[in-house]
Amino acid sequence: MKKLTVLASCFKAENFLKNYFKSAAKQSFLDFEIAVEAVTPSPKEIIIINKAKKKYPFINLNIHEYRIPLSEAWNTSIQRTDSDLICIWNLDDLRTKDSLSRMVATFNEDETVDYVYGNYTVVDKFKKKSGGYINESERENELTSSMILGPFFMFKRSVIDKIGLFDEQLLSGADFDFAMRLARDFKGKHLDHNLGYYLNTGNGLSTNQNSLQELERTVVEIRYGLDVINEDLVEKAKSNYSVSKRLINKSYEYIKK
Repeated sequence: MKKLTVLASCFKAENFLKNYFKSAAKQSFLDFEIAVEAVTPSPKEIIIINKAKKKYPFINLNIHEYRIPLSEAWNTSIQRTDSDLICIWNLDDLRTKDSLSRMVATFNEDETVDYVYGNYTVVDKFKKKSGGYINESERENELTSSMILGPFFMFKRSVIDKIGLFDEQLLSGADFDFAMRLARDFKGKHLDHNLGYYLNTGNGLSTNQNSLQELERTVVEIRYGLDVINEDLVEKAKSNYSVSKRLINKSYEYIKK
């Protein structure tokens, strides 16, 4: 059993795969597996991943013949693995070399910590190392109201027993929703360190012009009693989503607040 499972959904990601795996192999902490959910992969993606598997034993591949949302891919990875720790690391982002080791060490140093997050750099080109530095220091009071965990947060598998998995209704806001449950029930630790490089080209699930990010943010705001930023979206959010329930494995379950 590996100490850590990395969640890495693969959908139209052939331009990132080689460098992603190469970067992962250079991590200073190596007791991990990358659970790759290959969603309707292209022949080229399959070739790249299978070739990488021969070189990098940390790749744990699962192929989906039909399209599933990112949230469902994450849940699939969690359910088919058994590590103590879980983290998000999307294929179009890159971590600093000591990113995983610093985060895992935090759990080892303090057993009361249930999740870890830190700072990161927003870049507009893959592999770029300069951009907007996001410093989440001294924002602990916002953990239950804002998505400040960032793109690289890590958590103990045991938290799932209480707060459940990612809501599969949400296509771009599942991490925000999960963060709200996580912060309400568990203890987190911020690392004042650059954990990686988050790619934002305006084409992502939460950044493209047709994104559901604002609508799904409204769902989360209603669900957890937060201040609603756009009141005009409230009725649409309520009519298009089950606000009081989350969708897991094609079944709806009430959210315990």
